[in-house]
Amino acid sequence: MSGEGYVRPYIRDRVVITAQCLCKAHTFKAQTYRSNLPLKASCCHCNSCRHVSGALYTACVKWPSPSEHLADLKKYSYSDSIDLYSCGTCSAQMFCLGPAVGDVPWVVTGALENAEDLVQYASHMHVGDTIDGGASVWLPRYADGAPVKRWREGAGKSEELPLDWPGAKALSFETLKAGPTPDITPFRCHCGGIDLKLKSGADLGDFPEEDLDTWFVDKETLKYRGSLECCDSCRLSFGADLMAWTFAPLSHIDFGGDNPPDAAKFPRNVSYLRDAATAKDKDPRLGTLAMYESSRDVQRYFCSKCSASVFYAVNDRPGMVDIAVGLLQHPDGARAEGLLKWLDKVGWAQDVAGGWREGLANTSKRLLNEWTDKTQGPAHSSH
Repeated sequence: MSGEGYVRPYIRDRVVITAQCLCKAHTFKAQTYRSNLPLKASCCHCNSCRHVSGALYTACVKWPSPSEHLADLKKYSYSDSIDLYSCGTCSAQMFCLGPAVGDVPWVVTGALENAEDLVQYASHMHVGDTIDGGASVWLPRYADGAPVKRWREGAGKSEELPLDWPGAKALSFETLKAGPTPDITPFRCHCGGIDLKLKSGADLGDFPEEDLDTWFVDKETLKYRGSLECCDSCRLSFGADLMAWTFAPLSHIDFGGDNPPDAAKFPRNVSYLRDAATAKDKDPRLGTLAMYESSRDVQRYFCSKCSASVFYAVNDRPGMVDIAVGLLQHPDGARAEGLLKWLDKVGWAQDVAGGWREGLANTSKRLLNEWTDKTQGPAHSSH
């Protein structure tokens, strides 16, 4: 059969999937059968995945092309059994490959396009590492309402956790309402090249309210605000569908370890930070901190070795930065609730409209609202 309107069935039944980094230096395409959609994503909440990405979890799907050429990407040996591949320019996470994933490439879902029904979260593993459940308490069920299974360690190889583990009752109301603790929280990347510390906002009470609003500090508790966001540029940078940011004045960030009283402080202005990170004689305490200018007034900071996202800075907020929450090493757990008060909304939802992430963002917002009602009471919810 021939003719201009005819499309061979085997072509009609295939779809092209595209993965791309933030700076668009690397674009990968592969075909799969439409019947394989949605692709089933495995979400990992382990300490290592949080510290290598900066996100609260990583999500990956098997890439349809098992022999994909990844040699042009930057390789990082994440473990003895898996390597990670990212863009050497913008640091965007893209693929993993190794015996742990069957020696075929898996792509991070944040690098994928937002086509309708492309991806579905199918499991959450190593949730036990989070202590508090991390982002898993805000992530959606299946379309039919069935819960996505959550595993304390490996998927199908460890204890299956209940949907609300550790449960709203396990969250301390006093902790959520109290002032920020502890005074200092370390934040580090996976390879250790980024070693910094964040001072809590407990000493900000005497500042004008307009300063607290600028720094996104909760005026009641003096905790920094935590925010889930799904903007396209941050998604591509992290390789994550939902990014978790907090916000702090640069005056409250310092180098890790013990610093002599007369030692130079961490840069207190975003222009100084940019100059310090790109200087030829860079302060060794900045470690592997590198910078990519994603637009004329925006700088994205990352680890030049393991590619973890670290900071987001913008010129019109000269005294503060966004900090990737996945790097925080807080004793309360991944959500760092002794230090942060979470907003009960998902930012930049307009960027995911019309695609598979729209359902992810909408459901996460609803679960954030429910979680806020359970832990802080309806009066604290903004919905």
